[in-house]
Amino acid sequence: MMNEANTADPSRRAFLIGACGAATLAAGGFGTALLADDAWAAKGIKRRKNGKVVVRVDKVPALRQEQSRVLLGNVKGTPVAVVRDGDTYTALNLRCTHFGATVEEDSGGWKCPLHGSQFALDGDLERGPAESNLAEYASKWRAKKRRLIVG
Repeated sequence: MMNEANTADPSRRAFLIGACGAATLAAGGFGTALLADDAWAAKGIKRRKNGKVVVRVDKVPALRQEQSRVLLGNVKGTPVAVVRDGDTYTALNLRCTHFGATVEEDSGGWKCPLHGSQFALDGDLERGPAESNLAEYASKWRAKKRRLIVG
């Protein structure tokens, strides 16, 4: 038989330790998408009420180099990054085309943390087990104001 000491409610400390552990495990599958929340506060990146994101490319320091990227975090539930390749700006869906894990930044491109698929900066598949490129995410380029509307 159990005594009352063994059935007591957990302490606040035990609860917080457990909650932090669960949050850490949950975040593991999202990789860089969760770390990119700072992008919402970055100058030149604004989230609209309708869920779309406006990226004023000239105002984002991470996009100043011709081969560069900025992580946007989740846009309408999808992990997204904006990639600059020369004068072209593209929004990429960061879900690996193999199993759907969020790919992470890798030297010069992207890498899936689950099975090691590697993608070029522009999302082109370089090494499997994935069999296709990262998908582009819906976006519109507004040349006059040099803005990319993502979503």
